[in-house]
Amino acid sequence: MTPNLYEPAPDRPGGEEHTLAHEDIREILAGKWDDGTRPKDVYGLFVSKDPKAYIPVLIEGLGSDAARVRNGCAEVVSLLSEDSPELLYPYAELFLANLDSRDKVVRWEAVCTLGNLAPVDRDRKIVPAIERIARNLGDESIVLQGHSVRALGKIAKANPDKAPAILDALLGSTRFFPGNRLGYIVEAMEYFLGIEAVAPRVRDFVERQTHSDEGVVASKARKMLKRIQRM
Repeated sequence: MTPNLYEPAPDRPGGEEHTLAHEDIREILAGKWDDGTRPKDVYGLFVSKDPKAYIPVLIEGLGSDAARVRNGCAEVVSLLSEDSPELLYPYAELFLANLDSRDKVVRWEAVCTLGNLAPVDRDRKIVPAIERIARNLGDESIVLQGHSVRALGKIAKANPDKAPAILDALLGSTRFFPGNRLGYIVEAMEYFLGIEAVAPRVRDFVERQTHSDEGVVASKARKMLKRIQRM
């Protein structure tokens, strides 16, 4: 039976905080995802309150026989990596392996997680995966494309020496981002701001997109151009 997410903790009158046995989050994720049981809710209600305690369960869940548990844990891990990347960095090799996962969700959340870990990648474990992540730019999944664009941007910001090559990959893939989708790449230019080696190319690309026939893309480009001009 799925645990009651909203049962007040016995030592906290009124249930001001939620408690849950760590292993039970996998039971929740294995069930129907609804308000209070979606991965983002599991993260907000439980994992974010005591992340270190939940990490072993989440890592184990990535290898679960149940696809819903694997996918749910992957999303929760991704959310945690944004807030506390240093806690997940010891598992970087696992996320690198999951770039080839048979599960689309696990794969794209691994990309997102690795991007979030880039600022704490003291051993440069993620840098060799740049080309693997860049291959996703031409994928048919819009979600995987978007995650890959942002991850590559974060890796470039953390590794300025790799910024020119990463920018090449992004600007060379614009044909795979028709219509409003090109906005992903425009927004990712924020990660290259302040990197002198690519500044002229970033500005040139953004300026050209301010004239885009796609209103959303043009609007994002104008906002980005203002940021560039303020620097």
